[in-house]
Amino acid sequence: MKKVFTIAFLLGSGAAFGQTATSEPSLNFCGVDIAVPTGCAPDSKYELHCDQFQLMWLYLNPGQLNPVVEDMVRAEKKKHKPAEQQAFEGFILDAPAKGYRLSYPTSMGMGYQLIFYGVAKGQPVVLQLTMDRDAEKTADLPETARKLVRLPH
Repeated sequence: MKKVFTIAFLLGSGAAFGQTATSEPSLNFCGVDIAVPTGCAPDSKYELHCDQFQLMWLYLNPGQLNPVVEDMVRAEKKKHKPAEQQAFEGFILDAPAKGYRLSYPTSMGMGYQLIFYGVAKGQPVVLQLTMDRDAEKTADLPETARKLVRLPH
């Protein structure tokens, strides 16, 4: 009888362990869990690399927000010279945010970056979304990004 209980325990433990080992990977953005979609892989706990887009975010102290964004935009414009820059208003987790849209030529066509910055859930944050297509409205954003940010229309 002990063998039956031991085998049942081991099988039950193995099944539970197997479920843990194969659970869906996720990331956390300002307290919101984000499931890693098919075709994507987390590069770190602050970066998601997908076939069609990349997401990256930084948590900052309040006084760092504007200087870091200015440095980031300047560095991206230098890296992707010539790059066009356009300011926009948007939302990070439904909190008002500001941002910059960068567009630049790449070897594959055009590249686009949306850099959102603001305070979400009390945390100053910068989110950078890089895509190979232009996004004029929220519906143009990848589904995963739409869970975190919105454009005005």
